[in-house]
Amino acid sequence: MPSCAADKTAFPKPVTRNACSRFFHVCKYSVMYLQTFAFFFDTAFKKWYDDYRERMKYEVTAMLWKPIAEALLEDSDRILYVTRIADNRLIYINGPAKLECGLPEDDTSYEGQLCHKLLHGYDEPCPHCKRSMINHQDFYRWRFYHEADGMHYWVKDKIITINGEDCHLQLAEHMTEQLENERKIQRELEKERILLSCVKTLESRMRTQEAVDSLLEIVTRYFNGDRAYLFEFDYENQVTNNTFEWAAAGVEKEIDVLQNVPLEVIQTWIDAFRHVGSFYISDLDENVDRSSETYRILEMQGIRSLIAVPLEQDGQIIGFFGVDNPRKNYEDISLLSSISVFILNALEKRAYHATLEKLSYEDGLTGLYNRHRFNHTVEELQKKPPQQLGIVFADLNNLKYTNDTYGHEAGDSLIRTAARIIRQVFGELTFRVGGDEFVAMRTDTDEEGLRGLIADMNALMEAHRANVSVGYSYRSGNTDALSQTDEADNAMYAEKLLYRKQHSKR
Repeated sequence: MPSCAADKTAFPKPVTRNACSRFFHVCKYSVMYLQTFAFFFDTAFKKWYDDYRERMKYEVTAMLWKPIAEALLEDSDRILYVTRIADNRLIYINGPAKLECGLPEDDTSYEGQLCHKLLHGYDEPCPHCKRSMINHQDFYRWRFYHEADGMHYWVKDKIITINGEDCHLQLAEHMTEQLENERKIQRELEKERILLSCVKTLESRMRTQEAVDSLLEIVTRYFNGDRAYLFEFDYENQVTNNTFEWAAAGVEKEIDVLQNVPLEVIQTWIDAFRHVGSFYISDLDENVDRSSETYRILEMQGIRSLIAVPLEQDGQIIGFFGVDNPRKNYEDISLLSSISVFILNALEKRAYHATLEKLSYEDGLTGLYNRHRFNHTVEELQKKPPQQLGIVFADLNNLKYTNDTYGHEAGDSLIRTAARIIRQVFGELTFRVGGDEFVAMRTDTDEEGLRGLIADMNALMEAHRANVSVGYSYRSGNTDALSQTDEADNAMYAEKLLYRKQHSKR
C-alpha cells in the first residue's frame, strides 16, 4: 500500500470563513456604490434633460416669436430703447426712437453708442434719469418734458435681463397733444366759469356802475392785465368817452383823462372792429405807427399791448371793451366778445333806468329838473356842503294874465322861454319847482359873479318880453342849502310883492 507522503497531488486550500466574509462585503459595497452612482446619474441626467428641453423650448419659442415681437415693437407709436446698465450703451432702439434721433429705419449704427449722447445730446448721464428708482418687478411711471423739442412724454422704466446682463428698458409715449387737449378743455371750462361769473355779476342787485366795475375786475384778473375798460361813442359830437374802468393795484387809472377823445384818433381801431371783429396790439412799437396820436396816447399810459372788441347795437358800433397789457389768455378774444353781449344788456339797462330817472327828475314842459330833483339836490348839498353856494329863486310875473288873455298855449310858451333863458345863464342845476317858479344853483362863483348872472338873466327875459321876480342867497364857507333855500325864497317873495304893489297902481 503506497505511502501518503509519497503522493504529491495538490488540493486547493479550504476557504476559510474570514475570506468568505470579505468577499461578501466587497460584493455588497459594490452593489451599493453602483446603486448610488445610478441614482445620482439618473438625477443629474434628468435635470440636464429637463434644462435642455426647457432651453430648446425657449429657443424654439424665441425663434417663432422674434419676428412677431420685432414687428410689434417697430409698428408701435411708443419710443422704446434698451441700454446696458453697466456702461449705458444702447442695445436696441425701435423705429419711432430712430425717427426721434433722425436715423433711417434700417440703421444699426446706434448699437454701442451712449444713450444719453444719442437720445438727449448730453455728454454725461441724463440728470433726469430714474435708474436709481427702477427694478425688475414693476414699471416705474413718470412724466418728462424734453426742453430740446418742447415735447411732453409719459415714460415707463424697468430693469430686464438679457444674456445675463441687467439692462434698462424704457418706453416713452408722446403726450403733448393730450396735454394740449386737456389744457384746451380746462381753458374752455375756465372761460365758461368766467362768463358765468360775469353774467351773475351783471344780473346782481348792484347798481350798473358797481356791477360793471366788478365785471371789469374779473376780466382783468383772468387776463392778468393792468386794467379793463369800456368806451362809448358819441357820434353827435364825434368823440368817445371812457365810461367804466377797473385798474389793478399799483396801476394808475386813466378814465379822467380819456374823455372827449376824437373818434378820428381811434379810426384804426374802428376799422379793425368792422373788418376783423376785434383789435389786438401784441407790441406797441411793432404794431402802431410811432408818429400817430394812438401811439402817443398808449405810450403815455404805459400800454405795450392790448385786446379790444366792439360793442355793437343794431349793426352800429357804439363803443368798445378792452384789456391793457394782458399777460395770459390773450388768445381768448372770443371771451371778450361773449362778455360784450352781456355788457350791452347792462348798458341798455342803465339807459332804461336813466330814462326812468330822467322822467322822475325832469319837468315835462321845460326839460329842467323838477321839484323832486330839487329836493334830492338839497339833501345831497346838506350831506356834503360845498365851499360856496348861491341859490336863486325866480318867479314868472304875469303868467296868469297871459293864460287868461292869450290862452294856455301862450302861457306854456312863456314858461318854456323863461326856462330856456335860466338854463342858458345858470347851467345844469336849474329847476322848475312850481307852475311859474324856478330855482338855479351855482357852487363855482362868488357873490359878485352870481349877481352878474342874475343881471344877464333879467336882460334876456326883457328881450323876450318876459319878466321875473328874483331873490337869492349866497354864502361862502358856511353853506347850508336848506336855510339858504328859505332865504332865497323869502327874498323872491318880497320882490314879488313889491312888483305886484307897483303894478297894481297902474
